[in-house]
Amino acid sequence: MENIRVITISEGAAGMKSQIHGLANLINPNFQDFDIKIKSLFEKLPIHLIPSKEFVYKNLDEIKIDGRTIVISCGKKSVKASIALKKKFKPFVFNIHIQNPKTHFELFDLIICPEHDNLFKPNTISTLLALHNIKFTKDIRNQNKINFIIGGSSKYFKFKENIFHKLYDEILFLSNKYKVNVIPSRRTPLAFIEKLKKMNLKNIYIFEDQFNPVEYGNLLSEAEVQIVTWDSISMISEAISSGAKTLIFPFEEKSCPKRYKNFYDRIIEENFISIYNRNLQAPNPDLDKYNSELRSKILNKIESNLSFKLNESKRINTQ
Repeated sequence: MENIRVITISEGAAGMKSQIHGLANLINPNFQDFDIKIKSLFEKLPIHLIPSKEFVYKNLDEIKIDGRTIVISCGKKSVKASIALKKKFKPFVFNIHIQNPKTHFELFDLIICPEHDNLFKPNTISTLLALHNIKFTKDIRNQNKINFIIGGSSKYFKFKENIFHKLYDEILFLSNKYKVNVIPSRRTPLAFIEKLKKMNLKNIYIFEDQFNPVEYGNLLSEAEVQIVTWDSISMISEAISSGAKTLIFPFEEKSCPKRYKNFYDRIIEENFISIYNRNLQAPNPDLDKYNSELRSKILNKIESNLSFKLNESKRINTQ
């Protein structure tokens, strides 16, 4: 679909960009990225109270569309921006939103959301794994390397001191046999990282450049095993997508939301992961079928859009 222009819009957060860029690469790698800026007056409003108008944004008028264009959005602030572009440039725009927009579902041509959101609409496609733009290198696995990918406090998980101690114990245990790359997230407490640094153990490497997706992709490509704390569905999805054996590290089970547990059950059912065990027994996920089917669903949905097809045939007939 390289003859179709693709624009991605978001608030600029790394997690959102990873998802919209991952989808854009499936459709047309030569996409244009645009960070929208919402005016302060509307910034803290609930999504349903934000008008679907150009004046809500400081820079939405910079986007000009005069031919078939797919607009991919992600994040609360981009929901109404996508709808505004759809209204302004119809019928040129096919708009896709990633995650539940929580409003005006019918104003999107396609919504791609996680299975655990349980959003069943005629214009939705559910994904088991979160979309991402991490690039992996094949055939560089090192049997002596393990990644321990660590999240942090969130709405559901407190990440208390006793969890730190459990993580220290497991990292130290594994470092007796393997080279352990500790990969923290932006939510990982600095105190935890600093304590690991002070240990100064030769078999433990701490990856601190969270804004370097290339090096992050290299680490995931090299490791024989990925161990991921279970507080982040996106980190788990990235680890599985690397094709390495992946284990999730559970904690604070009582506070774990049901939709997260449903996600764990599904990826275990698909033979993508195992629960953490010191023997590091886990399946090697085969994602070829999953990726192929997801790409076909998305492209078929776009290609079957009647107004888009009519618009293209008009353009061809005038040439």
